[in-house]
Amino acid sequence: MYKIVLDNKSGFDIAELTQNITSETLPAGTSDFSETSSNNGLLLISKKSNTNITHANVSPYKSKRTINRKHIIFDETFFHDGQCYRVNTAKSGLYVEILTKIIEQFEVALLLWSRVFVLRFDLHTHIYTKDNKIITSFRKRLFQKLKRKYGFSKIGYCWVREQDKAKAQHYHFVIFLDGRLIRHSSLINELIKEAWEDPTGKFTMPYIPRPFHFVNSEEILKNAIYRVSYLAKPRGKGYRPSQTKDYQCSRIKLV
Repeated sequence: MYKIVLDNKSGFDIAELTQNITSETLPAGTSDFSETSSNNGLLLISKKSNTNITHANVSPYKSKRTINRKHIIFDETFFHDGQCYRVNTAKSGLYVEILTKIIEQFEVALLLWSRVFVLRFDLHTHIYTKDNKIITSFRKRLFQKLKRKYGFSKIGYCWVREQDKAKAQHYHFVIFLDGRLIRHSSLINELIKEAWEDPTGKFTMPYIPRPFHFVNSEEILKNAIYRVSYLAKPRGKGYRPSQTKDYQCSRIKLV
């Protein structure tokens, strides 16, 4: 039986890999904890999700409905398909709809692959756009590079658009990859930079300490969910035309 055990630890900064074979030290700009190969898997038992999200079937806690028809929760735990996850609500809470989509794609990845590589990164642009064509084009370029380099058949992802008080929007991005095909994370970061940054400095990728996990244990899964739940925060969202999306997630399936 799959079980989440709650404690006071959180985030990628405390995660450790427990395998015995470690790799060489990573270059600057990537995480500095060990990257290893392993045949150990993580079993996740999950029921099929109900796509009609309501307060009754998502969480036993109170939620606040916003003008854009999304629900905000402020609880530090989130129940999804019988599993309990600790999440980073901070002060602004989290959008239930976005959080649910992220966890759903994460769970599918865990069922598809015995070892899931999770990478969270940010993308800054100094040019405001009313739509999200720049992030769509970036995603296509990046995924082509990843599939060509590693041979991935499926890639899970979720991105969110935020702006707040800045003149231009920025994006938070998380990807879920088959960790059995990855030995070093540094090349992934290089491919992301190649797909996003340009010589003029209009598009930049800021540094995030310890941005990735190789998920193959319950403890690492718990920490990863906590970290990526940050993408679902309401702060900074909504500063865009009504027809433009605040977020988008992949639709990878088991078949």
